[in-house]
Amino acid sequence: TGEAEQGVIGLQQAGIPDEIEPSLSVRFMGIDEQAIISYLVTAYYSAAILVPDALGVLENVEVSRWR
Repeated sequence: TGEAEQGVIGLQQAGIPDEIEPSLSVRFMGIDEQAIISYLVTAYYSAAILVPDALGVLENVEVSRWR
């Protein structure tokens, strides 16, 4: 794992508001005039980085699916 391989150890935070699983929060945002329900889904994770080049960052990424 992370320390033995000199990589990254993943950490999860428990006890966050609206938590449905450790580190996963789902909050109801409302229903629009077309009866579409919206939720805010947030995942909270931290990493203990053990070497300087073990982690990358994605910024301004949207995950969505349209039919």
